[in-house]
Amino acid sequence: MVDLQQYEEYWSGITERIPQIKKVVPVTFDPDMGALVQGLKADELPALLLIIPSAKGKSPDVDNLLELNLCVAFLMDKTDPQRKGTYQVLKELQPVMEKMKAQMIDDKAAGCHLFSRLDLSSLSTIPEAGFYSVFAGWSLGFEFETP
Repeated sequence: MVDLQQYEEYWSGITERIPQIKKVVPVTFDPDMGALVQGLKADELPALLLIIPSAKGKSPDVDNLLELNLCVAFLMDKTDPQRKGTYQVLKELQPVMEKMKAQMIDDKAAGCHLFSRLDLSSLSTIPEAGFYSVFAGWSLGFEFETP
């Protein structure tokens, strides 16, 4: 399973490389998530919400232990029916999501410890709308192995 401290540090550093992302927030699916997400201020948006990864075994044998980390990140901004609807938010955030994916791919190519075993075929980008009623953006699903 991925070390959560390393995972958080990687994504926190993404704001330096992609300044359009204003805040990185690790979250879990629980009752408090809604309050946390809805409490984000305008200057903290767009925000990258990191769901804590799950993992499943992928070891071919006891001498080669591996786990496959199943990850989802949401790049979100608030919508406003009078000024900025869902489609506008999606258009604005799409290039940011593409930069994020390109950075992950570059980091894999550079041998980045965290994403050296990123499965490029697992990258899945999905438009999201109505997230906690007022958010829209993109989710990114991906997988990578850890020893």
